[in-house]
Amino acid sequence: MAKEWIDKLARDIKQKNREAAEDYGREQHYAGVISTSGKEFFIALVICVQENVNALRSRLQGDPVASETEVQTIKADEAKITRVRFPWVDAQLIHRGDAITLDYAKGPGLEGDPAVDRKTCAFVFKVAADDAIFVQEAFANRPHRYEQPEELARHITEILFSV
Repeated sequence: MAKEWIDKLARDIKQKNREAAEDYGREQHYAGVISTSGKEFFIALVICVQENVNALRSRLQGDPVASETEVQTIKADEAKITRVRFPWVDAQLIHRGDAITLDYAKGPGLEGDPAVDRKTCAFVFKVAADDAIFVQEAFANRPHRYEQPEELARHITEILFSV
């Protein structure tokens, strides 16, 4: 009988904190999924951007607007995308934790100052109920969902090279 108050306290804790504990466990699980699958998604994303740039460069070859355009892998979680002119582009694609950031500057003519008028697009990883990951725009009212690296690569390519 002396321990009834402990039993009651334990029941109260279980009852009132179960949802928070379950949410915490789910968040930890999702963080593990993002940590593992996010790296793979980013690597595939950079490969897809490279393929897009190669295709674009091929289509422009021999035209007066043809220009040196390249994707460089700086580190496993960072790539640099550049184009010298028509349009010039200076961009970094970075994967950190549960986010992918596109930091870029671009202009319609010759190479400009890459420090001026930089813009940033942020994308965050999310986990679906079946543990599949996807990426969505971080600060959009109605964020678009990118389930495949190819989809996000197309969006990034259009952002960088449309004039």
